[in-house]
Amino acid sequence: MKVEWPELRGVSAIEAKKQIESDNPNVTAFIYPQGVVYLPAINCCNRVVLYVPSDNYPNGPVINLPMVG
Repeated sequence: MKVEWPELRGVSAIEAKKQIESDNPNVTAFIYPQGVVYLPAINCCNRVVLYVPSDNYPNGPVINLPMVG
């Protein structure tokens, strides 16, 4: 099962979420605007966080490396 998606950096977050959840049905991708301060600090084996520019949330391009954790 895939756990990293470097090829999705720069892709629309909506499309990246679909691709991630299709590649690994055990995870859920969450889209957050860049600069969000409240996220649980614990690593989670079934979560992928996608950050997008806050002025283009939630449709903007993914700016982080999508990975499980």
